Amino acid sequence: MAVILRGGAVFLHIPKTGGTWVTSVLRDTGLFRCSIGHRHANWPHLLAPGYQGVGRKVENLYKRSAYLRTSPKPFTFCFVRHPLAWYESFYRYKSQAHLNWERDGDSRDWNRWHPNSILNGLGEGNTFDEFVENVIDAYPGYVSALFSYYTLPPVDFIGKQETLTDDLLTVLEETGQRFDEKAIREAAPVNQSKSAGGGIEWDPVLRERVLALEAAALQRFGYTE
Repeated sequence: MAVILRGGAVFLHIPKTGGTWVTSVLRDTGLFRCSIGHRHANWPHLLAPGYQGVGRKVENLYKRSAYLRTSPKPFTFCFVRHPLAWYESFYRYKSQAHLNWERDGDSRDWNRWHPNSILNGLGEGNTFDEFVENVIDAYPGYVSALFSYYTLPPVDFIGKQETLTDDLLTVLEETGQRFDEKAIREAAPVNQSKSAGGGIEWDPVLRERVLALEAAALQRFGYTE
């Protein structure tokens, strides 16, 4: 879920960018006020969450009125990661035996919205290279578009999964939170994929093709190839 912190700041969780760890740390340190909306909601989905059933809809309306300040917009933050690493992380996660490419929502049913639902079926039974080829053939520049879905119009702070702890500490300092830096730095990893085998090796031609298609994210967020 998107998270509202004590003090009103909002954390938007982009899939596969370390957000589960961030949410866990916020809970454990007492900075978590409440979750709201879909786990991977962006601003439009917080403001127009769609049909969720009567109970969830009432809960969402209450949280919006009680905790979600919309004008002026509260300090909002999220995290991104290198697009190549995003593809690798998504494949490792979904190909775990206990998940076996479990589907995310349904792109044909707006009541079952999920930002990654359009990737359903593109990885099942495929190698990593086959999965990536399926994605870029169907949705060229997918990761750049996914990140923009959360960061346009710009949020107040965009951290990186590669420097997750330091960037989260920066957010907490900028929003005036009181926190235990040592406890945050020592917080254990959460939701790491337990996939078999070694690291993923990219086909060089495919890697260059993806880098070209993901140039928008690479340039905007300051990643080198």
